[in-house]
Amino acid sequence: MVTWGEWWWRCGRPGRLPRAAPLSILLATVLTLISLLFLLNAKALSRKSLSGPLLELRDHDLEGAPQHHPDLVSYIRQLHLLPPPSGPYNLNNPNTSDFSQNGQSKHVANILAGKRGGVFVEAGAYDGESLSNTLFLERELDWHGLLVEPDPWNFWSLRKRGRKAHAIQACLSPTPFLREVTFRQSDTMGHIASVGEEGNRHGIYTRVKCFPLYSLLLALNTTHVHFLSLDVEGAELQVLKTIPWGRVKLDVLCIEHRHIPEGSHALRNYLEARGYVLHSSLGDDYIFIRRDLDVSPSEDML
Repeated sequence: MVTWGEWWWRCGRPGRLPRAAPLSILLATVLTLISLLFLLNAKALSRKSLSGPLLELRDHDLEGAPQHHPDLVSYIRQLHLLPPPSGPYNLNNPNTSDFSQNGQSKHVANILAGKRGGVFVEAGAYDGESLSNTLFLERELDWHGLLVEPDPWNFWSLRKRGRKAHAIQACLSPTPFLREVTFRQSDTMGHIASVGEEGNRHGIYTRVKCFPLYSLLLALNTTHVHFLSLDVEGAELQVLKTIPWGRVKLDVLCIEHRHIPEGSHALRNYLEARGYVLHSSLGDDYIFIRRDLDVSPSEDML
């Protein structure tokens, strides 16, 4: 076996250097590349350690974690929750006032006596403009909050609108835990695919993360929401059942009830048992308010 010193001595002798030079250059190049890769990897590990152990977590590490778990909340806040973009609005119809389908936005503003600076959560936010139940509140009354939209195409359009609200491309979990589901994309009618539905050759399907509503509120550092708009194509009652009602305060709820499998009466019974009353009905939406909420007169004030 030839030692390193013997190899170097032989290559250094007259007559051997011309043939050994290419090998020496190749060896030096390989050693340089290895050193560079080592340095780059060390820097990457250093950056990773500076960001804390959370970013090393994977989804399966959080499976079964309670919805208030700080690791889950930080995971949402750092990796999934997007802040409002800078710059002006980029709306297709900037001269429109109330973008909601049946006047829900102005109706809610009327209930809350034109409240300014409120907090909203809109689940099923679509493209952030068309059929929006919150854009009027945001533009005219300086509200802010969270837009939740699971469909990747719709979410891409939503981010282009320049909404002054946080946004997340996810669905609200029908259980009080993080989960990943198969989501069927269908413009405004997208929904979590039922058992066996994914095998249907018709339709476009994608995998989507679902976070509990309470986890999202904690990621936003708020537990008081003045207006919750919930349009999740049939999972509304399941989502509501994940809420720890003693820890959050929701003033006005706009809930689409048409697709709830348990029926509209089940929705009403559930919310009435938790201190809400049915205030009004607009199209397929029920408007509930907290029983102890000091509401304005019913006539339109705006």
